[in-house]
Amino acid sequence: MPIHSARVRPFGAERPLMFAYYGTRGALPKLTLDLAREASGRWNNACTFSLATSNELYDEFSFMQDNLFAVNTFASPQQWQSIACVQRVKSLCADLSERVANDKTRAIVSLMPHVWSPFLLPCIRRAGINLVSIIHDADPHPGDRHRWLHRWLLREAAAADQVITLSRAVSRRLIARGIPEEKISVLFHPDLDYGHFGSRENPHEPLRVLFLGRILPYKGLALFVDALDCLRASGMPVKAGVFGQGKIKAGLRLRLSALEAEVENRWLTHQEFAAVLSRYDLVVAAHTEASQSGVIAAAFGAGLPVVTTPVGGLVEQVTHGVTGMIAASASAHAIADAVRTIAQDMSLLGRLRHGVRATHPERSTARFFDELCDIALRPVPPRHSEAHVQYAPMLSGRKEMAGLQTFLHPSF
Repeated sequence: MPIHSARVRPFGAERPLMFAYYGTRGALPKLTLDLAREASGRWNNACTFSLATSNELYDEFSFMQDNLFAVNTFASPQQWQSIACVQRVKSLCADLSERVANDKTRAIVSLMPHVWSPFLLPCIRRAGINLVSIIHDADPHPGDRHRWLHRWLLREAAAADQVITLSRAVSRRLIARGIPEEKISVLFHPDLDYGHFGSRENPHEPLRVLFLGRILPYKGLALFVDALDCLRASGMPVKAGVFGQGKIKAGLRLRLSALEAEVENRWLTHQEFAAVLSRYDLVVAAHTEASQSGVIAAAFGAGLPVVTTPVGGLVEQVTHGVTGMIAASASAHAIADAVRTIAQDMSLLGRLRHGVRATHPERSTARFFDELCDIALRPVPPRHSEAHVQYAPMLSGRKEMAGLQTFLHPSF
């Protein structure tokens, strides 16, 4: 698909809103695509979407045509410290300035901070544009090997005119970190469309339970396997699946094999997500810590209820007894009890599926898009926060080079 940059657009129609996401993989490419489809269907040409050409769903944005502002970020670890990377950031700043002037952009919604985001702040400020930053995590997750990067990414929140979180749990942590409460709005994580509510009226025998997504320490794979052992020990048969990229310790692999679990330990495409979700009855989010979960949003978008632990913003996503079950604690026995309650009463599973369908409008992309637009286009008084003044010097000239060399190193 050709790149549509500021310098090749054939016309200058007003587009007051720009949505930006420069990451490449995970739930955010899917959320960005769902929002772009919503914008295209309802706002016609009034929105620009800016994304990286390395986005795993980039080719699916072709319908945006001139409403797409594509950016080349970095393609390899070696580029992160290179002079070419610095030049690319400077080029992006120039192209962004030209594009927002041409579009008469009034607000930019950053769907998730990127490592380059702080370097774009000066050109956004010079253009007099409101910056709305969606912050998914106020703190690094336990076991995150990129913990050092988190403080850098939160600079966008400090400098933004308005901040949006997808859970009250994240909002509270941002306030504790010093982000002014008056500029934070709490929305919700919209459902990710993975084949909405297909024909799953007949549950599988035995119940099929799914652990899905990147396998990281805080996602609780060990808890999930412990819960499966508890269910087997109590004579409750379930069929389990584990799908996602990440390290599975040898001991857990042996236990999963003994449980005859289906295991795909690799990165899944979004097309594969839809296929996997269609084969299971229930998703288990066994997190030991969380902000909110894209996996829960994917499960709901496929019409599946969720069993979750009572941590972080997960209790805000799942309504107990309506869209899933919230375990009494973040323990194997509590997770097993919640799954057992459903497995012993398939009519409950049917009611939970109905609950996911019935409450979908509350979590729809359409509602999320409307609320984003309302917040982004809301008049905001000029802010010259101490944070912005503090960060501005490292975003220009030789200090820009120093900043890139400091923060863009191969461990990212």
